[in-house]
Amino acid sequence: MKKERWGSLYILQGSTVAGSAAVNITSSVEDHARLWHACWGHMSEKGMTILSNQGLLGSEGTGNLDFYDHCVFGKQKKVSFSIATHCTNGTLDYIHFDLWGPSRIPCFGGKRYMLTIVDDFSRKVWVYF
Repeated sequence: MKKERWGSLYILQGSTVAGSAAVNITSSVEDHARLWHACWGHMSEKGMTILSNQGLLGSEGTGNLDFYDHCVFGKQKKVSFSIATHCTNGTLDYIHFDLWGPSRIPCFGGKRYMLTIVDDFSRKVWVYF
């Protein structure tokens, strides 16, 4: 493969190989299971057993998978809050409070905390330092 430089870009010149090749990567049932586990996005052992019973993973079957921390951590996600429904019929029926602080740098009056109060009906905001 020949490599040329044009300005700050590298241009690779090579050839394309056409055809098919068979490579035996796995040597045991555990290696075969680990390969399918990675190919299917780190699928659980239960899910791989279901696919194996349907004959979708070849004739080797699946063995027991080792526990990998990165599989568990990679599947974690934040759970969002459910949508809350509330009805406000007038001012001060439903109020939101938020306390922020302490600030590393105090404001002009020397305060380090800020309290905000929001009325849900009128959307009026009060701020106290």
